[in-house]
Amino acid sequence: MENASKALIIAGAILLSILIIAIGMFIYTSSQSTINDSLTQMNTQEIEAFNSQFTIYGGSQNGAKLKSMVGTCIANANTYKEEPAKLPRVSINKFSEKLGDGNNADTGTLNKGGDTPELNNYINTLATIRNNLENKHSYTVNFGYSNNGVLTSITITY
Repeated sequence: MENASKALIIAGAILLSILIIAIGMFIYTSSQSTINDSLTQMNTQEIEAFNSQFTIYGGSQNGAKLKSMVGTCIANANTYKEEPAKLPRVSINKFSEKLGDGNNADTGTLNKGGDTPELNNYINTLATIRNNLENKHSYTVNFGYSNNGVLTSITITY
């Protein structure tokens, strides 16, 4: 008789433990989805903050403002040299009588992160683009984005 009552007490304790574990798992699962939602939102906010450095220069701009934008690209290259996804491809298309009817495109692109010669080449190309911009002219700026919304390319057209 004593063994039977002890067995019932142990069985009750096991069932109570299983119930507590199930409630704990339910709370963990529901809080995990909330945490994931907040992380996704934070990533969206970070993307918007990153893009806003450049998108303020969208549309028709004068050369002085675009020189400032290219300066931001150079500073960005030094900051994110280990993350090439955050280094947008910058190109300038100049249509001019001096160039014939063709298209002269200078392009700054970084293919590998942290590679010093590649990074220096990217920065030098951006400096060349900045030097080719003339303060008195008006330029049109267009942006390209990746699937997750990160700015990947900046095209400046004269």
